[in-house]
Amino acid sequence: MRLRGLFHLAAQDLAADARGALLNGAAVAVGAAVLVFFLALGAGIADAARRVFPRDARLVEVVPPAVSLSGVLGGGRLDDAAVERLRRIDGVADAWPKLALRVPIAATRPPEGLAVNWPPSLVIQIPALGVPRGFVAQDLAPGAAFEDPGPDGAIPVVLSRRLLEVFNRTIAPAWNVRRLPPGPALVGLQLPVRVGLSMVPQKTEDRVYEGRLVLAGLSDRVPLYAAALPIDAVRRLHREYGKADQGYTAVTLLAARPQDVPAVAATVRRMGLAVDEGERGSAERVGAAVALATGGLALLALVLCALAALAIAQSLFASVRARARDLAVLLAVGARPGDVRALLVVEAGLVGLAGGAVGSGAARLLALAADAALARALPDFPFRPDTLFAFAAWMPLAGIAVAAGAAALGALAPAAAAARIEPARLLS
Repeated sequence: MRLRGLFHLAAQDLAADARGALLNGAAVAVGAAVLVFFLALGAGIADAARRVFPRDARLVEVVPPAVSLSGVLGGGRLDDAAVERLRRIDGVADAWPKLALRVPIAATRPPEGLAVNWPPSLVIQIPALGVPRGFVAQDLAPGAAFEDPGPDGAIPVVLSRRLLEVFNRTIAPAWNVRRLPPGPALVGLQLPVRVGLSMVPQKTEDRVYEGRLVLAGLSDRVPLYAAALPIDAVRRLHREYGKADQGYTAVTLLAARPQDVPAVAATVRRMGLAVDEGERGSAERVGAAVALATGGLALLALVLCALAALAIAQSLFASVRARARDLAVLLAVGARPGDVRALLVVEAGLVGLAGGAVGSGAARLLALAADAALARALPDFPFRPDTLFAFAAWMPLAGIAVAAGAAALGALAPAAAAARIEPARLLS
């Protein structure tokens, strides 16, 4: 039997039993809708988690151990010699030392040229971390400098991209000040600060002078709680205020490949140093939880598709019994058993294709409804996603393919039974 004739007969049979076809299609559509809905939900939540915990899969954060074993294993203090040893580890492409600023810096006025309703008594303490230029080079604005300008210059800083989100969603409404414009519009902005001033009077240095910070870029590598300054500027301020050298606060290693990270971390620990999992650990735990939940929900959707396949099988068994004489006529006029099997499988496949397409469309509509409901129910908070769903192009195709495949599998047993019909016995 030709393929065109096969599809023509299948369409006629489905039209003759439109009610049964609609019920079977609805069962398949539910399974496909649930599958596509939860796949998109898992991908959307994973995207939201990456906004909260952005991470570079090749970075390893090395910190001094809680208990120093430097005398035994050569670790403990993070100094230039330790940085060089870390840089020579197999699989490490680069090493960037970090130095926490121990001189207080506070802002008592708004940024220059930015209209902000700054409360008269507002003082913002600015934690700072000195880093080499290479650590933030990829996030600097074009032409932006990132080196120590000297005592009279504006010190370039790089802030976390997430800090802008936190300020606009929480701090600005709480302080009744204006929200800041998008990040690129802020690059080059200068903030007057008082070097040596602390919000805690006992922590204020004997010498306090006016300084300036200039925003050179925004980066996901910079911690949310600190501003990144050139490490030479931090060293200069430590010298000016007589701060003793206590070694580096941390060293960030750049692995050559993501798969090198476990071996690099193990080598670091053998050196007597520690690895700070920090946001990497949080991101990995959230990612694992999202993947586990998405897998479980996708399994539920597959179970629904399997139930739909059983419903189609039961329906087709009933259809074979009701159409036994018609199928016998087909066999009597020259149709082969394989043609009869193919006819029933094509009928089920058409139901599955239609149900999968309807289910995939329904998943989109359900996602829009869920986003609208959450937008009304949830308050405005940092990193709140505009949507909980991320529909990839393959997801509707997967929903249609799974639905059609489940329907076709459900048709195999009834199709085999139909192929065994004996025309001579039924038509005699």
